Amino acid sequence: MKIYKDLLRLKASDKTGQRHISVKRNIYESYLQHWHDYFEIEIVTQGTGMHYYNGTAYTLGKGDVYLLTPVDFHEIKADTSIEIINISFDNVWLSEDMRSILYASNFHKMRKTEEKEYRQFIAATELLRQECEEDGPCIGQLLEYLLSRFIPLNQHRSSHEGKKEYVSGIMKAVEYMEQHFRERITLEMLSRMSGYHPTYFSKMFYRVTGENYIERLISLRINYAKMLLKKDVSVSEACFASGFGSLSNFVAVFKKRCKMSPSAYRNSEKDRG
Repeated sequence: MKIYKDLLRLKASDKTGQRHISVKRNIYESYLQHWHDYFEIEIVTQGTGMHYYNGTAYTLGKGDVYLLTPVDFHEIKADTSIEIINISFDNVWLSEDMRSILYASNFHKMRKTEEKEYRQFIAATELLRQECEEDGPCIGQLLEYLLSRFIPLNQHRSSHEGKKEYVSGIMKAVEYMEQHFRERITLEMLSRMSGYHPTYFSKMFYRVTGENYIERLISLRINYAKMLLKKDVSVSEACFASGFGSLSNFVAVFKKRCKMSPSAYRNSEKDRG
């Protein structure tokens, strides 16, 4: 059994500062599981390996493109050196409509592109790199073009037109939850920072994200606990490190969400490894 240690979280302050955006081409042998407090788009340009995305293994090769939000975990184990174009950025570059779509989290964040779409990704990425170097006016538009490739057309059409008055406040709450889900969070805290009455906040949170705030909070905590259990951390340590205040509540919620107990999940991952 391993002693609990926080999963590595890279921060925007480790990059280029408060208003962060970066486009780089990197070569990796492998890199360990981690997460970020910013967004990333990664495009594989050569090499093969395995990509462990939120605990699920995927084969990785040229043309694979994936999106990482501040609550996604990933790890790469390369067969040989693997080259990846990495676009990392803060949400300040995004429109409220795009932020609300991304935080709804009900779309697939990984793509295996055909040659034509792959070339489109590469061309847009090169334009974005040039805009960043020149601090040009089209950074946000190019980012949203790249992000739009992940989002189904019907979701674009049903984005939050006519809802501008509450999207901004709800996004503040979602972003706070993603940064602080391991801490004590209450409805009163979230509604206050959003500027709404608690009842109205709950209604609007569901309307923007498609789930209620407590379900979102539980999902964040359970996903983090699963990552720890995969690393052979004890059930009790995974419970409290993930933000649950009660071991019995953690076990009950985990069983309901994952259809097995935390200890069974931990043992199954050990056997798989």
